[in-house]
Amino acid sequence: MTAPGVDSCSLVPLFVEAYFRDQRLGVGTAFPWLLPDTSLALITNWHVAAGRNHETDACLHPMAGVPDHLRVHVPQNERSDAPYIVSVATMDAEGRPLWTEHPTLGRGVDVVALAFVPPPNLCLMPLNAMPMVSLKQRVGMPVFILGFPFGRTGMGMPVWKQATFASEPCLAPHLDKPYFIVDSASRPGMSGSPVIQRAHGNIELEDGRIGTVGNGDGAFNFVGIYSGRFHTEDVDDAQLGRVWPRALLEEILTSHLTAKS
Repeated sequence: MTAPGVDSCSLVPLFVEAYFRDQRLGVGTAFPWLLPDTSLALITNWHVAAGRNHETDACLHPMAGVPDHLRVHVPQNERSDAPYIVSVATMDAEGRPLWTEHPTLGRGVDVVALAFVPPPNLCLMPLNAMPMVSLKQRVGMPVFILGFPFGRTGMGMPVWKQATFASEPCLAPHLDKPYFIVDSASRPGMSGSPVIQRAHGNIELEDGRIGTVGNGDGAFNFVGIYSGRFHTEDVDDAQLGRVWPRALLEEILTSHLTAKS
């Protein structure tokens, strides 16, 4: 149960550290997804799991290290206790990747699914375990990026970074690079964050219906997975970032389930 005043969406994101053996290479965000067979998948960016740029395949670490596992910080039920660290292998003994990437676009989609087997009795909230509402998505409307900038964790709770749709979200599936753009000054550590809509009071659905949310946390919709800002040398850059739509994750998860069977 969510503590009084704590939004249930704050229970979803997990802080992750990318490691090669005992050397920390970077930080990011991930989140659990409940599969039809009741197992869990861990969702994050391809570049977080691979330690490489998903477009150029270049190593992200200055010493060219790539992770062999992720250390996932899973909160205890008593949030003031130190988190339980779950190690998730990213490659097998021969160096082959253990993640599932997009079945046709591969690393062209900066999202992966990994098998995730945490011990029981930890404080986990799979993102798709919460009821979703098809809220209207239009350019200029607000969204939230839920992650851990610079590895900041307060009792395992993410930072909610507000953003806005900066490109037409409905056009993303028809583009060569099928992401949409958000306007947000995000920071390192937020790669792999879920991007959501959270609305209170009067709401408008994608099918044109109007409704009202009068209590609880409000209406929730999962939009996609954030993968960081566009890199630029301009200190006055436009602060734009990529979001990979939810439909791409669903295709990855279908492939993930097929590989398991």
